[in-house]
Amino acid sequence: MMFKKLLLIPIVLWVLSGCSSQPAQPLQIQVLQQLPALAAEFETTVETDGHGDEPARSYRWRFWRAADYVETHNLHDDSGEIWSKSAGTVAYQQVFHNQRQVIDYLPGDLKAIGAEPDWRAISTLLNQATIAPLLADRREEALGRPALLYKSRSPDDVMEVSWLAREQLPALIKRSEHGHTLTTRIVALYPLAQSPWPYRRSGDYAYTDFADIGDKENDAFIKSILPKIKGGQSHRH
Repeated sequence: MMFKKLLLIPIVLWVLSGCSSQPAQPLQIQVLQQLPALAAEFETTVETDGHGDEPARSYRWRFWRAADYVETHNLHDDSGEIWSKSAGTVAYQQVFHNQRQVIDYLPGDLKAIGAEPDWRAISTLLNQATIAPLLADRREEALGRPALLYKSRSPDDVMEVSWLAREQLPALIKRSEHGHTLTTRIVALYPLAQSPWPYRRSGDYAYTDFADIGDKENDAFIKSILPKIKGGQSHRH
């Protein structure tokens, strides 16, 4: 999905002094021992720029973050992802809730398909390389919480990020490129202990190791999800 190309790798907030002569500060990575545990819901909208007849497309997705654990759930297709960190390594699962199935990736699997994860990227939803050109623009609020809006200064790469420093999470990511504008906006936010949405629900699902997919390509479920899974193309004969 398009938003995944934009959502990945950490950040940090340099608080402005409020002085009008203070140079605009860049958005940078903040190193924290442990990020706040929280649950959030986002809405992502894709719009075609110009005067085309293609309607905007929107979908909602949820995000849970705990120590050494991140889960997402795309409400549009009822799929999700789970990232878990242990002893410095990160494992990954793709979850298909309708079929009650999980594709399980070991750290070695991710390395083999060129998808080695950056934990701070996963847990903060921002990519440092993508946000490097952003500079602080103004203070604002998101869901009643203080935020700081960052903008790019290049007309060729239009991007905005509204950053919740206390929560270490973006309230808004907006980017225009290749004739499309992609906007991801937070619509709900809770402490993880007060999450109204259940998570960690994959315990009673059927599990398939990623390394075994090549032996199961005639399975109806594997056939149906092969184009959607990380590294799935590498298993085609």
